[in-house]
Amino acid sequence: MDSQEVSPKAKPAEKKKTLYVKFGDFLRKYRVIILALFGAALLAIIGVAVGTMIKSARINASSESAQKLDADYQAYASEANETKKAELEKTFLASVDAATKKWPRQFAGMRAYSYKAKIEEAKKDWAAAEKDWQAIVVAFPDAYIAPVALQGAALAAEEQGAFDRAIADYKKLVDKYSGKTIGIPHAYFALGRLAEQTKDYTGAMTSYQKLVSLWPDSDWTKLATDRIISLKSQGLAK
Repeated sequence: MDSQEVSPKAKPAEKKKTLYVKFGDFLRKYRVIILALFGAALLAIIGVAVGTMIKSARINASSESAQKLDADYQAYASEANETKKAELEKTFLASVDAATKKWPRQFAGMRAYSYKAKIEEAKKDWAAAEKDWQAIVVAFPDAYIAPVALQGAALAAEEQGAFDRAIADYKKLVDKYSGKTIGIPHAYFALGRLAEQTKDYTGAMTSYQKLVSLWPDSDWTKLATDRIISLKSQGLAK
């Protein structure tokens, strides 16, 4: 047998060695590109990690700010001395304004807007209250407080005689948040009542009848039923 002949068993090893050589040549040839891609991937991972840490830190800081607002509001609301209450209000509203600027779309900002709106309602500053309730609806449309804020905005609009804005708010409430919040029966009754004030008796009947149909056991349904009977008896609706 020829001593130079390569055995079949040697061929796979030789082929494997050749692949290693080719792979090594590939790495040497494109090492700059490979290192650049690796570096870019590493930077992206680091960037995501840093971003996550920063976001987490902001959420924690916002929560702490909201807790302080809660405590400060309770202290303000429970103060019986009018002079001290006025001083607490001034300090508290300064904290509220700072929170809405620093955390416009975080939990602390949401709390700040709601507390400010409550204080404005107590003072019957309905224009300011409507603005701040709407700020919550815009900034936090999917938060639990959004439908509550929308009801607050509608009430504030009503108090100003802006029935068109109130109707728009109540319609948005029943269209977007039905089944997600309390107050929907009241919203339908309010739509009926406002429609009556604008002499849209057909619209009033539609709202009242929907309330009766969807919430037969609600206290608002009893009032709606009375209004349906009244409108029919006066010949204003069928």
